[in-house]
Amino acid sequence: MPLNINQLRSFYTAAKYESITMAASELMVTPAAITSQVKILEESIGLKLLFRSGHSMRLTDSGRKVYEETKEIFEKIDKLEVFMSNLSKGKTGTVKIGCSETAALYVIPKLLTVFQMEYPEIRVIIDRGTTHDMLRNLMDRKIDLILAHYLTGDKRLKMRYLGKKRISLITATQCSHLKHENISVNDLDRIPLILPVKGSATRKIIQKYLQQHGVTPKIVMETPSIVLTKTLVQNDEGVSFVCRQGVEEELANKKLKEIHIQESVPDIPYGIGYLKRRDLSEASLAFIRIIEKVKQENVLETE
Repeated sequence: MPLNINQLRSFYTAAKYESITMAASELMVTPAAITSQVKILEESIGLKLLFRSGHSMRLTDSGRKVYEETKEIFEKIDKLEVFMSNLSKGKTGTVKIGCSETAALYVIPKLLTVFQMEYPEIRVIIDRGTTHDMLRNLMDRKIDLILAHYLTGDKRLKMRYLGKKRISLITATQCSHLKHENISVNDLDRIPLILPVKGSATRKIIQKYLQQHGVTPKIVMETPSIVLTKTLVQNDEGVSFVCRQGVEEELANKKLKEIHIQESVPDIPYGIGYLKRRDLSEASLAFIRIIEKVKQENVLETE
């Protein structure tokens, strides 16, 4: 029985992300197309592979076995694409990437180390700002790619999912605002809060989270700088929600304290975004391919 590679890739991607929507975004097709391809595959082999569970997809026992086989196949295909790309290391050019300060400090350096080894003649320009600012610059074609909050609702934008980062509530080690290390989100009502500036993905996620729980914190300061935020929190000027990766050293050295909230704080899903693949330069395409290689080697850690 001949197998259709597009049907297999649709199934594999949906199973990998446990989401039809994310699979559609990755493959740049509609969710209906993914659902149709998977259904045709199931009918052709006479097996049920996926079933819906709430808002996500789950594998059947047969589906899990098929997934393990297809995973090996597509990982080899991805490696082959990288290998064939690397045969032409002499490529030159410039790629302009927009990202947040946290990504610039803790994600981009890992990517650049690998990228510059593979493509030493390609120049990389990093532009930092909020997710909102970077999206505007992308639409204005001032940058080629953005490393940002994973967005699926904007049809102008194509995004590849990379992972997720944990958001933590941090305080001074001797905090005058919160006396306990385990709290309810309701304990944050009227507590002085230091937030990123408007347009930040972290701010948007946290404000929505607090609103859902009916919490109204006292916003005492807004800053785009993670470095300044850490200093202000250390000085007990307020508490703050930050990407945990950006404060791991301070937590380990007990310069800051992490507060556990009973009601789970949402993570930040992030990805690499661009407008139209056909409009991307060879340098930009090379950077996207390197990201896939880095993901396979687990250099980009997700939480």
